[in-house]
Amino acid sequence: MSASDVRPLTQADLDWAVDLTRTRRERLEGHAPRFWRAAADATERHRAFLSHLIDDAATLSVRSEHGFLIGMNPGPYLLVDDMAVEPAEHWASEGVALLRHASALGPIRFVVPGFESERLDAALDLGLEPDDIWWHRDLEPFTGLNVVSEDKSVSVEGAEGRLVPAPPVYDPGGPVLLVTSVVSPEALRRVEQSAARRGARVSVVPQPPADTALATLLNHAGYTLTTFFFSTPADGAGPTSVAT
Repeated sequence: MSASDVRPLTQADLDWAVDLTRTRRERLEGHAPRFWRAAADATERHRAFLSHLIDDAATLSVRSEHGFLIGMNPGPYLLVDDMAVEPAEHWASEGVALLRHASALGPIRFVVPGFESERLDAALDLGLEPDDIWWHRDLEPFTGLNVVSEDKSVSVEGAEGRLVPAPPVYDPGGPVLLVTSVVSPEALRRVEQSAARRGARVSVVPQPPADTALATLLNHAGYTLTTFFFSTPADGAGPTSVAT
């Protein structure tokens, strides 16, 4: 596929793009039924969001025959999260071409759920490198006295985190615990319990790729590797590999 086959995504493409993202959300939900559980009005919310981005001159909105990419620029990179290619066999050609088009404008940060192997391969084929890895685990409702607090920080001995809302198109049933530091399995369980008392239904722990000790801790604690965040390498190096 050539660069000339990448063209603007327009309002005339909105229904098609919404259908692609709905199909992808259903697939995501099958892999993590609580973490990626769609909100009741997910399709309507996402339609409005995509429509706004298509009309935003500061946002990159492009498509190919079987896929589209939207890149937002919140800082020093172009954030690529809303992207879909169907059928998946077109990722190797059209997916890579769309990503290459975005990369030509500057550094990108590309969100890749771990189970989407074709999306992962496209990131690696483009020479992007993982700079963050997110793991998650479902939390069961705490059966004791629930704590209501305006303070969203969660702190216990050996671990800290904060309660954050899920993205608007998802509804895990409560806030998400985002763990910002943890030193042991025991500390992880304590911070999970504290968050569950305050209504959290999912725990998420970011892991730097080089921190293999944290990856081992999370794996043994029952966490699932959920999402990679790939970025353009600062030195412009070529393809890399990912150990999972």
